[in-house]
Amino acid sequence: MKATEIIEKLRLTFNELVNTPKQDQVVKMIEATLMDGTKVEVTELAIGGIVTIDGMPAPAGEHTLSDGTMIVLGDNGAIMEIKPAESEVEVEIEAKKKDEDMTAKFSAFESTTNEKFASYESKFASYEQKFADYETRLNKATQVIEGLLNLTQTLAEAPTGVADAAIKSESKFSNNKEGFKYDILFS
Repeated sequence: MKATEIIEKLRLTFNELVNTPKQDQVVKMIEATLMDGTKVEVTELAIGGIVTIDGMPAPAGEHTLSDGTMIVLGDNGAIMEIKPAESEVEVEIEAKKKDEDMTAKFSAFESTTNEKFASYESKFASYEQKFADYETRLNKATQVIEGLLNLTQTLAEAPTGVADAAIKSESKFSNNKEGFKYDILFS
């Protein structure tokens, strides 16, 4: 047998010992239904009462009965706390308060959003003017670049020839401490 199986059997045995009424004491169980439709049995609807499902202790945690009453169960299905159901009037008042709060929040959000959109529209208007200026500059730059490309193409396609004899050039070589220096002077 695994350790978990042993622990589970011990827990069940302990639950039976704790939750089993004594022979001379007969406990009348009250039947109730949870919100999810689960049928439960309760020894008494008070702190210390035991809640069972099909003879086994109900799981620990919060459970809501069909009438809206919330019970908080501890180990072995023992009732630790009872929270009475809210009345319909309280629920309606609470719902109206939430609606009013949401309406106020939505109105504030709407006005803030409208203000932001108005500021964005003014910014976009200034950006449109800047964009028009940049577009004009870009068109001028594109024309200049196209002209330079045409000039470059014309120079590349021009025939090469012999150097013009009318242009004189001199070459001077000098010896200095840094080494040889080559200077070309055009006149």
